[in-house]
This record gives sequence, C-alpha cells and structure tokens, in this order.
Amino acid sequence: FLRPHSQNTSKNIMSNSFGELVLVLGDMHMPQRAANIPPKFKKMLVPGKMQHVLCTGNLTTKDGMDMLMNLAPNVHCVKGDMDDGGMALGESKVVQIGGFKVGIIHGH
Repeated sequence: FLRPHSQNTSKNIMSNSFGELVLVLGDMHMPQRAANIPPKFKKMLVPGKMQHVLCTGNLTTKDGMDMLMNLAPNVHCVKGDMDDGGMALGESKVVQIGGFKVGIIHGH
C-alpha cells in the first residue's frame, strides 16, 4: 500500500491512516500458462478492496483486463510481449497515487 505523509485530523484519521491499497501484478499469462488464479490468492482479490491496480503486462486477453477492472476503480496496465493486439495498451505509463508518482513498464 502507499501511505504518503499527511496531517490527519480526528475527522479523517480512519480514511487516511492506511493510505490507498494498490495491487501490483504482471505476467498472468491466463489461460495460456494457468487456467485460473490460485484459490489462496483469489480469496484476497475482493472487488472494491483496492483503490488501484497496476499491471506490468502479459494479461494476454481482454478477459484478464476485465477481471482487473472489476477489482478496483483505477486500473493502469502497460503492454506485455504476449498481450492481445486488440487491447490498447501503451509501452509505459506514469500514474499519480496520493503523493507518489509510479512508473509502470513491462521490461522486455
């Protein structure tokens, strides 16, 4: 998670004390290399729990992107070397999350 330094008041301490929860992942390769997400990990992927998903590519299909978009309101992905050409993904991306700028790139 990201937790920028901030002044918390008693009114907003609960909403800001933990910052924003961010899921960072890549190289899912589903369904080519794995039929599904392992059950222990899938239990943690609760829609609405995270505020952001950052993906370094290789979702491989639009279904993978759709799954991520159901998890969080802010999904940021870049193109991996195995991604479907039908997905309009850039090679790199910089996003602002709270007080942080985060760069995303696949790396191949």
